[in-house]
Amino acid sequence: MVEIRSGEHYEMADLAGKSVAQAREQYKQEFGIPDKAQARLNSKGIKQKHEPVTALGDNDSLTFAQKSRKGLFFIGAILLVLAITGGIFAYGATTTTVGLTLTGTSDYAAVVAETSPPTWTVWGKFKGKVTAGDLFQITPETNYTGDMVALLTLTNAYDLVETYRILVLEIEIWDSDTPAVQVGTTEYLTLDKGVIEIEIDQTLDPPYDVRLVNGFYITHRSPWTAGKEDPTILCDVIQKGT
Repeated sequence: MVEIRSGEHYEMADLAGKSVAQAREQYKQEFGIPDKAQARLNSKGIKQKHEPVTALGDNDSLTFAQKSRKGLFFIGAILLVLAITGGIFAYGATTTTVGLTLTGTSDYAAVVAETSPPTWTVWGKFKGKVTAGDLFQITPETNYTGDMVALLTLTNAYDLVETYRILVLEIEIWDSDTPAVQVGTTEYLTLDKGVIEIEIDQTLDPPYDVRLVNGFYITHRSPWTAGKEDPTILCDVIQKGT
């Protein structure tokens, strides 16, 4: 799967083997990708003339972003000030520096997978209920108070379709208060909707538990390839508004 972003748009898509140019064309309308937007593959800029010959692989990250012109306006303003006050800078100014002592040695939040996630037995040609349980724990840094968004992705849906006709996983996030308070909304991971977002309001008490609270499945007739019944869920925490 390939992670593709443009502005506020985000998706995990099966683009492995396609070129950057093909990915741009496929998502141009859906994501509103500008013609002059620069492609970055795994944080490395790709020139448009190289996009047709640059192939995407599994676990790649592809971003399209339009260059900002703010820097050009800022430089122009500085040059104008220098032109107007050139005499002062040339004859009357002295030069010095200031050192800023900042703090920060870690990410703003950490995500840890639960060591004993829920499990259940999957029968062939069967309608069954999933087992509830904790999936992840999200812990923001002590001094970070901003709101966050948990992105949850069903990363192996292409394998699961061999086993399931329908798979619905009901996901919620709860804080650490007593009694616990639900954070954000209830969302559903399915074979058709493989990515969900849940906002985390930091006025509630961390750490935050990502929970599978309910769900059900309908399977195909067995047998299927071993392991194709096992969902794999990715949790990515981002700042709200990014």
